[in-house]
Amino acid sequence: MNLKISLLPVLLFAGACLLFSCQSPERNDYLSWNTYRASKDAAQFSGLRQITTENVHLLEPAWEFHTGDNGPRTPMECNPIVIGDIMYVTSPQLDLIALEADSGKQLWRFSSSEFHEGSGVNRGVTYFDDGNDGRIFMSAGPYLYAVNAISGDLIPAFGEEGKLDLRNNLGKDPASLSIALSTPGIIYGDLLIIGSATGEGYDASPGHVRAYNARSGEFVWIFHTIPQEGEFGHDTWEWIEGENYGGTNNWGGMSLDEEEGWVFVATGSATYDFYGGNRLGENLFGNCVIALDAKTGERKWHYQAVTHDVWDYDLPCAPTLVTIPFEGKSRKALIQPTKMGELILLDRYTGEPLMAMEERAVPPSYIPGERVHPTQKFNQGIQLVPQSMDSTYLTNISEEASNYAKAELKKYRNEGMYTPPSIEGTIAIPATRGGSLWGGASYNPHTNKMYVNANELAMILQLKKVAPQQNTDQVGASGYHTYMLNCSNCHGTDRQGIADAYPTLVGVGDKYSTEEIKGIITGGKGVMPAFSQFDDAQVNALVNYIVEGKAPEGVADQAEDAKDKYVMAGFRLFLDEEGFPGSRPPWGTLNAVDLNTLTIEWKVPLGDYPELTARGLSGLGTQNFGGCVATAGGLVFMGGSADEMFRAFDAETGEVLWSYKLPAGGYAVPSVYEINGRQFVVIAAGGANRIGTPSGDSYVAFALPE
Repeated sequence: MNLKISLLPVLLFAGACLLFSCQSPERNDYLSWNTYRASKDAAQFSGLRQITTENVHLLEPAWEFHTGDNGPRTPMECNPIVIGDIMYVTSPQLDLIALEADSGKQLWRFSSSEFHEGSGVNRGVTYFDDGNDGRIFMSAGPYLYAVNAISGDLIPAFGEEGKLDLRNNLGKDPASLSIALSTPGIIYGDLLIIGSATGEGYDASPGHVRAYNARSGEFVWIFHTIPQEGEFGHDTWEWIEGENYGGTNNWGGMSLDEEEGWVFVATGSATYDFYGGNRLGENLFGNCVIALDAKTGERKWHYQAVTHDVWDYDLPCAPTLVTIPFEGKSRKALIQPTKMGELILLDRYTGEPLMAMEERAVPPSYIPGERVHPTQKFNQGIQLVPQSMDSTYLTNISEEASNYAKAELKKYRNEGMYTPPSIEGTIAIPATRGGSLWGGASYNPHTNKMYVNANELAMILQLKKVAPQQNTDQVGASGYHTYMLNCSNCHGTDRQGIADAYPTLVGVGDKYSTEEIKGIITGGKGVMPAFSQFDDAQVNALVNYIVEGKAPEGVADQAEDAKDKYVMAGFRLFLDEEGFPGSRPPWGTLNAVDLNTLTIEWKVPLGDYPELTARGLSGLGTQNFGGCVATAGGLVFMGGSADEMFRAFDAETGEVLWSYKLPAGGYAVPSVYEINGRQFVVIAAGGANRIGTPSGDSYVAFALPE
């Protein structure tokens, strides 16, 4: 009797595995974490099961490693990879560090600052098995480095003495470009395929997708996300001679079907993000999922989720490759999380939507020169968050907050999710903070369930005119225009910044010398990218305007004409009078989606604001960054919230089974791995994202007691 009972689970499991392998021979066991987001199909899942719902309460810190180089606003969003018993991480200043994965002891450190001042965001690295020691590809500033995985030395045979200049091979003068790589590329055979971070101003670089030989660094192919003359999609733009066309970049990573040899790319908006009068048309391949032949870069299909985007509705992460039951058959598909708070389901090999999407008319723009697309796609997939706001969807945390939000709501244009930005201000929800962001989704292939965190926040999209510069010799005019077209999106048209996210520039001349300000502009700092494309005259004029804050007389009052451009009047969330979200809580959630039924199985608040918890208000959720990881042990691990907690949720119910206060916010994707039979969960505690919590510099790994 005991024998029969003990064998039954084994037999059931074996049967399930047999069925599983028939349905999806491409899937692996997900027992390692040697790729960004765990696997090339972007599953963000671990098949390890030592830590379970029954023992997770015993989880404790196994080790903590401090990088030692954080600053007041330096983010650290790296998703570590583990090769053998070595873990590879990046630091706030973009050093590459190798650690003993079971102890956190540093083995070596590669400092990118020897070649370029570290700045910007790095979310991970790429490993390539070269048949020798292996190599790690990591990026900092405009460079991509190839580093020996064992010694930490540059590999001089790769590229130019161990590095590639990412500004090359884009068809433009490299000196005019500002390019970085915030999310790692992906390996197919001997190819390294990469996207880019381009900036979001009017002078942004183009975001074409490229492939390089992973051994030599030789340039192999390019896919123009902004189509060139004679290419498919070129006629979806109304071209203006002398205008700069940038963005449409893959900044959130990509996924790969190795069996088919196809790479799947998700792109962001064309620039400028919130005004498109200089880029009229449908703007392919902005806001698209694109299937490319990984060997050649040839387009197989594309699906455009947003047409002529003026809301910054980037597709923020790689699509996850899945195999799901659909119409009575097993269907290979992909799922694309969006900032609009949807999970778009597409056939993997045709791009055909698997849910009943519909095209609807959307409100027009009243901004001179703008012409939004008359329709947009709705009901593209499984909807995770509200996509419109009225008086019933306002904060209810107090009567005062509710009344304030009601009064504020009346000030703005508000005609649904695709109401264009306006001079008076437009309510946008979910807005550029999501919905979903770069943390992606976690997919358990054994249960066909997906887990994804989301924000439920509104923003105010308010535009301000920047008239064309008439006198190019006027230093004040030059600095003013350079600032407005490239810097105001983050620091505001008045240089006041956003308290939690972007610093004020008022009084910056008292804090830094002129040369230091120039260095920050050209080299970047924290989340700020480098503007290395500016020449000396532009930099000098920009510094003068930033320090003095005075636009030349008459610049802002010039008559409107076809050359006028518009910028966001600061990055503004829709908040109550205390600075908490003005929408109805929960403001951040963790969601479980059953892909067998295409329904949300459960939704729970993610995090709490400590100030509100002290008043007895909990279960509200917070704005969140990073991503979750499901495991075969029945758990979902997630940091990301403003209370700086790291949590383990029951994958079946959403109940919090364990939590730990991190030394700083865990705004990253955790990694799950095993060394010598012991399972670990590690997360970057870097803080200092756009939530306003203090910065940190540690990686914290957890395990069960030995």
